[in-house]
Amino acid sequence: MSDNNLLLRALTLNAIFSGFSALLMFIAGGWLAAQFALESAIPIYAIAGFLAVFAFQLTVIVRTKNIRTWEITSIIVGDIAWVVASVAIVILYYRMITPAALVLVDLVAVAVLFFAVMQIRGLKRYRKLEVQH
Repeated sequence: MSDNNLLLRALTLNAIFSGFSALLMFIAGGWLAAQFALESAIPIYAIAGFLAVFAFQLTVIVRTKNIRTWEITSIIVGDIAWVVASVAIVILYYRMITPAALVLVDLVAVAVLFFAVMQIRGLKRYRKLEVQH
Protein backbone atom coordinates (compact mmCIF):
# COMPACT_ATOMS: atom_id res chain seq x y z
CA MET A 1 0.00 0.00 0.00
CA SER A 2 1.52 3.33 -1.02
CA ASP A 3 1.94 6.28 1.30
CA ASN A 4 -0.23 8.46 -0.92
CA ASN A 5 -3.10 5.97 -0.63
CA LEU A 6 -5.16 8.22 1.69
CA LEU A 7 -4.89 11.10 -0.76
CA LEU A 8 -5.85 8.93 -3.72
CA ARG A 9 -8.79 7.43 -1.81
CA ALA A 10 -10.01 10.91 -0.82
CA LEU A 11 -9.74 12.13 -4.41
CA THR A 12 -11.54 9.01 -5.64
CA LEU A 13 -14.41 9.49 -3.21
CA ASN A 14 -14.61 13.16 -4.15
CA ALA A 15 -14.69 12.24 -7.86
CA ILE A 16 -17.45 9.67 -7.36
CA PHE A 17 -19.52 12.01 -5.22
CA SER A 18 -19.05 14.95 -7.59
CA GLY A 19 -19.87 12.87 -10.66
CA PHE A 20 -22.94 11.35 -9.04
CA SER A 21 -24.06 14.80 -7.88
CA ALA A 22 -23.64 16.18 -11.40
CA LEU A 23 -25.71 13.35 -12.84
CA LEU A 24 -28.49 13.86 -10.30
CA MET A 25 -28.47 17.61 -10.93
CA PHE A 26 -28.82 17.06 -14.68
CA ILE A 27 -31.68 14.62 -14.10
CA ALA A 28 -33.51 16.64 -11.42
CA GLY A 29 -32.58 20.17 -12.52
CA GLY A 30 -36.15 21.41 -12.70
CA TRP A 31 -37.06 20.03 -9.29
CA LEU A 32 -33.89 21.44 -7.73
CA ALA A 33 -34.53 24.86 -9.29
CA ALA A 34 -37.97 24.89 -7.67
CA GLN A 35 -36.48 23.92 -4.28
CA PHE A 36 -34.05 26.82 -4.50
CA ALA A 37 -36.70 29.29 -5.72
CA LEU A 38 -34.93 29.75 -9.06
CA GLU A 39 -36.86 30.88 -12.11
CA SER A 40 -34.83 28.57 -14.34
CA ALA A 41 -32.82 25.36 -14.03
CA ILE A 42 -29.90 26.91 -15.93
CA PRO A 43 -27.86 27.67 -12.76
CA ILE A 44 -28.38 24.06 -11.63
CA TYR A 45 -27.21 22.75 -15.00
CA ALA A 46 -24.19 25.10 -14.90
CA ILE A 47 -23.16 23.78 -11.49
CA ALA A 48 -23.74 20.22 -12.71
CA GLY A 49 -21.48 20.89 -15.70
CA PHE A 50 -18.78 22.27 -13.42
CA LEU A 51 -19.08 19.21 -11.15
CA ALA A 52 -18.82 16.86 -14.13
CA VAL A 53 -15.60 18.53 -15.28
CA PHE A 54 -14.30 18.55 -11.70
CA ALA A 55 -15.06 14.83 -11.31
CA PHE A 56 -13.22 14.16 -14.57
CA GLN A 57 -10.20 16.16 -13.37
CA LEU A 58 -10.11 14.19 -10.12
CA THR A 59 -10.42 10.91 -12.01
CA VAL A 60 -7.46 11.81 -14.22
CA ILE A 61 -5.34 12.61 -11.16
CA VAL A 62 -6.26 9.33 -9.50
CA ARG A 63 -5.78 7.17 -12.60
CA THR A 64 -2.43 8.73 -13.56
CA LYS A 65 -1.29 9.13 -9.94
CA ASN A 66 0.17 12.43 -11.11
CA ILE A 67 0.17 14.28 -7.80
CA ARG A 68 1.00 17.95 -8.15
CA THR A 69 0.78 19.57 -4.74
CA TRP A 70 -0.36 22.92 -6.15
CA GLU A 71 -3.25 21.19 -7.93
CA ILE A 72 -4.29 19.23 -4.85
CA THR A 73 -4.06 22.41 -2.78
CA SER A 74 -6.34 24.21 -5.25
CA ILE A 75 -8.83 21.32 -5.03
CA ILE A 76 -8.82 21.56 -1.24
CA VAL A 77 -9.28 25.35 -1.37
CA GLY A 78 -12.17 24.85 -3.79
CA ASP A 79 -13.79 22.31 -1.49
CA ILE A 80 -13.47 24.65 1.49
CA ALA A 81 -14.91 27.50 -0.61
CA TRP A 82 -17.87 25.22 -1.46
CA VAL A 83 -18.49 24.63 2.26
CA VAL A 84 -18.26 28.35 3.06
CA ALA A 85 -20.64 29.17 0.20
CA SER A 86 -23.04 26.50 1.46
CA VAL A 87 -23.08 28.06 4.92
CA ALA A 88 -23.69 31.47 3.34
CA ILE A 89 -26.60 30.10 1.29
CA VAL A 90 -28.21 28.60 4.38
CA ILE A 91 -27.77 31.80 6.39
CA LEU A 92 -28.81 34.25 3.68
CA TYR A 93 -31.58 32.33 1.95
CA TYR A 94 -33.07 29.98 4.54
CA ARG A 95 -36.46 31.71 4.26
CA MET A 96 -36.53 31.55 0.46
CA ILE A 97 -35.57 27.93 -0.15
CA THR A 98 -37.45 24.82 0.85
CA PRO A 99 -36.54 22.61 3.80
CA ALA A 100 -35.49 19.92 1.29
CA ALA A 101 -33.01 22.38 -0.27
CA LEU A 102 -31.64 23.28 3.16
CA VAL A 103 -31.07 19.62 3.97
CA LEU A 104 -29.42 19.00 0.59
CA VAL A 105 -27.09 21.97 1.01
CA ASP A 106 -26.16 20.84 4.52
CA LEU A 107 -25.57 17.20 3.58
CA VAL A 108 -23.45 18.09 0.57
CA ALA A 109 -21.44 20.60 2.63
CA VAL A 110 -20.70 17.95 5.26
CA ALA A 111 -19.57 15.50 2.56
CA VAL A 112 -17.37 18.11 0.87
CA LEU A 113 -15.86 19.09 4.23
CA PHE A 114 -15.09 15.42 4.86
CA PHE A 115 -13.32 15.20 1.47
CA ALA A 116 -11.35 18.38 2.21
CA VAL A 117 -10.17 17.04 5.58
CA MET A 118 -9.19 13.69 4.06
CA GLN A 119 -7.36 15.44 1.23
CA ILE A 120 -5.52 17.71 3.68
CA ARG A 121 -4.40 14.70 5.72
CA GLY A 122 -3.45 12.80 2.57
CA LEU A 123 -1.51 15.74 1.16
CA LYS A 124 0.40 16.14 4.45
CA ARG A 125 1.38 12.47 4.32
CA TYR A 126 2.37 12.80 0.68
CA ARG A 127 4.52 15.89 1.35
CA LYS A 128 6.18 14.14 4.29
CA LEU A 129 7.03 11.22 2.02
CA GLU A 130 8.42 13.59 -0.62
CA VAL A 131 10.70 15.24 1.95
CA GLN A 132 12.00 11.84 3.04
CA HIS A 133 13.00 10.91 -0.51
